[in-house]
Amino acid sequence: MEKACEVSYDKSPKYRWVYKKPDESLLRELKFSCSVSRPVAEILIRRGIFDKNSVNSFFDTPLRNLLNPFLMKGIQEAVERISVALDKKEKICIYGDYDVDGVSSTALVYLFFNDIGIKSEYYVPNRLHEGYSLNCKAIDSIKESGCSLIITVDCGITSVDEIAYAKSKGIDVIVTDHHQPAEKLPEDAYAIIDPYQSGDSYPFKDLAGVGVAYKLIMALKFYLQKHRPEKVLPNLREYLDIVALGTIADVVPLIGENRIFVKHGLKILALPGCRVGLEELKKVTGLTGSKINAVHVGYVLAPRINAVGRLGSCDRGVKLLIETNRDNARWLAEELEMENKYRQGIERKILRQSYEKVERFSLHKKYKGLVLYSEEWHPGVISTIASRVMEKYFRPTIIVTIENGVGKGSARSIPAFNLYDGLKSMSDLLMTFGGHKYAAGIKVESFNIKKLQKEFHKIIISELDDNDFIPELKIDTHVDADEINVNLVKMLHKMRPFGPGNPEPVFCMTKVKKYQPFSFIGRERKHLKGFIEKNGRFFEIIGYNFRDYQEYLSDCDTFDILFVPEFNFWAGENSVQLKIKDIKRSE
Repeated sequence: MEKACEVSYDKSPKYRWVYKKPDESLLRELKFSCSVSRPVAEILIRRGIFDKNSVNSFFDTPLRNLLNPFLMKGIQEAVERISVALDKKEKICIYGDYDVDGVSSTALVYLFFNDIGIKSEYYVPNRLHEGYSLNCKAIDSIKESGCSLIITVDCGITSVDEIAYAKSKGIDVIVTDHHQPAEKLPEDAYAIIDPYQSGDSYPFKDLAGVGVAYKLIMALKFYLQKHRPEKVLPNLREYLDIVALGTIADVVPLIGENRIFVKHGLKILALPGCRVGLEELKKVTGLTGSKINAVHVGYVLAPRINAVGRLGSCDRGVKLLIETNRDNARWLAEELEMENKYRQGIERKILRQSYEKVERFSLHKKYKGLVLYSEEWHPGVISTIASRVMEKYFRPTIIVTIENGVGKGSARSIPAFNLYDGLKSMSDLLMTFGGHKYAAGIKVESFNIKKLQKEFHKIIISELDDNDFIPELKIDTHVDADEINVNLVKMLHKMRPFGPGNPEPVFCMTKVKKYQPFSFIGRERKHLKGFIEKNGRFFEIIGYNFRDYQEYLSDCDTFDILFVPEFNFWAGENSVQLKIKDIKRSE
């Protein structure tokens, strides 16, 4: 569909810009068949949208486009077993996870069961003391509480021994998960629902854990409608705020069913009088009355729910989502806000120490992969630290906290390096490891950490070249000044929500002229602001965190820019401004 890639490796102080020319005949056909502008047609082609039906589906994202849940392997057996539990009044335990996806999944299934009259409880393991997924002590506790069926959400696919133990205790286990299975599946599970398991033909594999849980309750509703037509069942649309929350937080691609979940769920989240826990959380974060978007969820709401799980407290996030009493919800929301501030303080301290280690010993110059460790770092926040260090130095990064001679680590990678394969090739140095291309967790004996640093570096340099350590900015479309207008911004709004798989489109305009000297604004004078001109048209620009560019931009008047056009509301006026992603001197 596309011609050869055109790449320039020296476009700006920080980035290399990448652009692929689209097929011109395809571009013309989409432009005229759908009556869209050339830039919009090119953006759609970048997202694999080539015909009118696909365009309409992309913009409208109707709920009717959700797939039949019974296409998923194991789901028929699961709903039949849950139906038996409903008839026999069995007590069911929903076994979750401590991150936002797991918390959302737990709350979703619990609320649906409560609404249809199934007696249930939930269990979320303590991150620091119990770790991830099922454990035998928890199973004993669940047995003592009178549960005869466990439904895992966002976990369980690798819990082979634990599920065998549950079966020996007379407890059936239904696994719902979205992680990659190990070579051996938990064969003692009553049913396994995971789109990645062998033999599953479900067309959309990129669901979050909460998406898989939603498919389960979808299937259960359809089953009960058929076999118990007299039973009053809730509208599943009412749960999409929770599904959107977990889907965004788990950073899965916002395409296919995920896009449907998020687009409709955000509408519910934005409504006044929505779920009281989320309504109170919006209040304490200053979002009441805002048109909630994916950025609000990913960077404001979700971190508050995540904070309590990261620091060890396990179930307050679930309580917030299922709470119906407004006073209790307000107390929980305020508690999550305080906990998040405490987490942020811990993260700032560890992040500062991490940067100091790198700079003091010039580790980013000596090594292509970074391994940082300490006995003082909180294990609940090292994944965030790994992400931030990786982003700053653009190096695959492992952050390790040591306790009793054992290091627990979180790893993050750059696009060019497959982290999982890299860890696998040095597995002789590790006690355990698991994850995927971009993120992983490890355990390592403390005396092996220095060896790990050297081996990590060797593996990375054997696979990558220098260009791989320069972050890319991918250009969606080149535009002229006369193509930038209000209608273009309105079309971009219709493409939301943006996120992985559907990133915010990046535009390129070349040889723009500085209309007046640029200024740097904000408390720390780090945000770029000014006006540019091209072909007699003038645009206000804003660029966040561009202080490092100040000297680079000072003695030049003509630039190439990467940007996102957006609305600027000021004094009742609605104008188009350009949010700068990167800027370079024109050649």
